[in-house]
Amino acid sequence: MDSSATDGAAHDSRRYRLAWRLMVHQVRTGTISAMTGLSRHQQETLRRRWGIPERARLRGPSPTSLVRFTRSPRARSEAAVLAAFCRVYGALLPGNMARVPRARLLTLELGERLCPTYEAFRACFPQCVFELEELLSLVIGIAKNKIIGLDRCPSCSATVIVDRLGPNRPTCSYCQQSHLERPPNSQKTVGIELLG
Repeated sequence: MDSSATDGAAHDSRRYRLAWRLMVHQVRTGTISAMTGLSRHQQETLRRRWGIPERARLRGPSPTSLVRFTRSPRARSEAAVLAAFCRVYGALLPGNMARVPRARLLTLELGERLCPTYEAFRACFPQCVFELEELLSLVIGIAKNKIIGLDRCPSCSATVIVDRLGPNRPTCSYCQQSHLERPPNSQKTVGIELLG
């Protein structure tokens, strides 16, 4: 059998598997097209074949705002845990992607890494409600390193999300809370670094 035909069939199989997972997670049509190369018409056909109801599809522009991850200490903590999951599942993009257009980052490979990352996080934290496309925005935001980035808490070295447009380098929410609760003139204790 021709190896190029085998490679093509394997690639198509990956595209369809990823499209199914993205559809189940209600990812918008444009994002699915960018990651899989499947047209809107092909996606409609696949939705009907797979029995995915039309009402389950989210419409409108994909979320790209990063405010959700920086608006409060809790939001920054959730984003830091998400970033740790992304690191474990290989979903963080390498290097500084500041000049790479967003569309070029939406690849089949990234989609294949994001789905298990999202599923594992939701299994561990079912009360945390967000879209897979918000996770995608977080990953791209960290890679571009213009609005948000990853850093270390100055007190305990835990991973923190940094608002690059904000005035201060944030501490993790645990150290921030400890600082608020600690009486004046008390001795500072250093936390253990938990995230790689």
